[in-house]
Amino acid sequence: MLSRPAAKLLTMIALVATSSVAVAQESAPLADPAPQLTPDLVYALDAALERILQEFSIPGLAVGIVEDGQPVYMRGFGVRATGTDQPVNAHTLFHVESISRTFTAAAIMQLVEHGQLGLTDSIADSSVTVAQLLTRDDAAFDALAGIIESTTHQKYSQYMQTRVLDAAGMVESTFDVPLAASNVAWPHSGNVFVRRAPSYPRNDEALPSSGLSASVADLTRWATLHVNRDPSLLAQASYEAMFKQQRNDEHGRTMALGWQLEHHGSEWLPSLATKRRGFSSLLTLYPSQQRAIVILSNGEMTPGREIRAVIESILAGESWLPPKPTLLMRSDFQWAFGGLLAMSVLLIAVSVHRRRRPA
Repeated sequence: MLSRPAAKLLTMIALVATSSVAVAQESAPLADPAPQLTPDLVYALDAALERILQEFSIPGLAVGIVEDGQPVYMRGFGVRATGTDQPVNAHTLFHVESISRTFTAAAIMQLVEHGQLGLTDSIADSSVTVAQLLTRDDAAFDALAGIIESTTHQKYSQYMQTRVLDAAGMVESTFDVPLAASNVAWPHSGNVFVRRAPSYPRNDEALPSSGLSASVADLTRWATLHVNRDPSLLAQASYEAMFKQQRNDEHGRTMALGWQLEHHGSEWLPSLATKRRGFSSLLTLYPSQQRAIVILSNGEMTPGREIRAVIESILAGESWLPPKPTLLMRSDFQWAFGGLLAMSVLLIAVSVHRRRRPA
């Protein structure tokens, strides 16, 4: 039997070893998983996305694709922050803004399934129902968080972590602010000169509508659960209810429960896209094909729908044209303009210096 001092020493060694492993994992994030597509498709997707990244001066980009109900492509491009060489990969966290609504909607549907809530239940003394809140703006989703808390007697973020994120196998995503030193993409704004934002977006009151940070690996898994109507998250009837058309809002958008519906070809696709607070995100489901496309970026002006169209064309084996940036967004123009501006400043400085020189 070990003496007490020896046992204590072994415990300390074990703790140090465990800590070293954790630090190593944090400093060396997981790489992108190997795509499950033909080499030609992978090459075409990689080349197209790299080209778009450069032409639109996008700092970082992550793309996930589901085909026939299986994740087949998860890739990162560019950097987590300008001025660094930290690469984006499939496990980099992005602020996904309005995609957060789909998680709040899933939580509400779980409570409906367990008989703790009804979609036709009225809120307080009003005539507004739970279902109607799921088709409205950010303030409505904040009210839904209150309903989740009062029904479950748990904090919103706690319930979402244990009953939604963990249940979906989303081990990287969080409703908390990611650690700055971790594998997290930093927000950037501007379309003439892309500027890194001073802080990561956070609003505790807006968690239900726009508070989630997620990796493209996790969001691709989330999309897979939905296109497969996976019962580990929700019952079949809940998925069908979420994707059913509810109303058109004041902007002409067709709303479902926590999702928008986009008329795309001959069908309506559950989809959400946003450009806000230094990030761009897009999640589109193609239920009839069991397909999904996820696009995340830390550039506010990233052309999500145009990138999606390129991906659709490549998957279909069709020829495609890359989206064209405006003159102000073109990287070559920005370099030329920046050089011209620097030269102008230099000439002005020289002129001022000469004027101040004594005769």
